[in-house]
Amino acid sequence: MNLQFSTACAAATLVVALGAPGLAAGESTSLIKTELQGVDGMEVNVVNFEVDGDWVTDRHVHPGHLFVYVTEGTLEVAVEGEEPRTISAGEVFYEQPDQPMVGRSASAEGAKFTVFQIGPTGEPIMVSQPE
Repeated sequence: MNLQFSTACAAATLVVALGAPGLAAGESTSLIKTELQGVDGMEVNVVNFEVDGDWVTDRHVHPGHLFVYVTEGTLEVAVEGEEPRTISAGEVFYEQPDQPMVGRSASAEGAKFTVFQIGPTGEPIMVSQPE
């Protein structure tokens, strides 16, 4: 598959997965989405996000293991059943698959962060989970 086409498909998947409210105040850029050689049925997605100060996600889950590196600003991550966590620039956090959560910008100037997900091939990076 053509890398540019694959990147466009990954970005379109993110738009659908995140929903308009989350993206209205931010942008995403897919860096790579590729199957893992030697690991049947698994792929990696790496996406850069740049969000405004009022950015917030819907309640959602991630089908794969998710690692987030914050490069600017601060995020708040509220995983169901846990105390909300604040993650600042230079910090990394991990989310286990299929845990309902909400993420939001915790800084007025917004935030920039990179998401690395390792998960089942063909699954979106986020799946909405209304209560």
